[in-house]
Amino acid sequence: LFRIPFPFSWSFPAMLRQILLFPFVLLTVQSACPYPNGTDTAINMYSCGSSADTISILSYTLSDVNGKPLYPVVPSKPFVLDMQSFNSGPDYTDIKASVRIFEYQKSWTTGQCAWSEIPTFGALDNIDACDFADNCPWKHGDLEINMVIDLSDYSNIISMLSKNAAVQLQLTMKNYNEGSKHEEIGCFIGQMKIQ
Repeated sequence: LFRIPFPFSWSFPAMLRQILLFPFVLLTVQSACPYPNGTDTAINMYSCGSSADTISILSYTLSDVNGKPLYPVVPSKPFVLDMQSFNSGPDYTDIKASVRIFEYQKSWTTGQCAWSEIPTFGALDNIDACDFADNCPWKHGDLEINMVIDLSDYSNIISMLSKNAAVQLQLTMKNYNEGSKHEEIGCFIGQMKIQ
């Protein structure tokens, strides 16, 4: 008789039970995080930029494409983010934006709840913000940034997000005006509940 030695003290049936139960334990652990920063009832948005940033947000609202207040967000459907902002810099005619996506979940290794980045493989890097928001130039002074956010082209990324979870979008904007050094002009974090 040929026996395969197991380096563990488990019997094969016990090991099989552990392997079959692992996904259920993992789902239980990851779903145990509460919604952070009040995201169970409203979006939480703030600046993540430096003091040199020239775009600041004064207020913001979320709505569906018909203008009806929206919360939580369904990422597979378009929604509108309206930001009342202020531009303390020059007029911007060419802006590139990059987006990072995080999900608030419990680590299966540490058991702690934290923001975990979802890989986008560069798909959300250097997006033409003027085309996306369709409201350039961004003039010096009061500024209304009204963005229809349609993530349907990114269904592969959306499918990696859990339903009824808290997600965080980090939006970094850079100046691509002619003659610029492509410096950052704004960075914003939006934390929200998704369905």
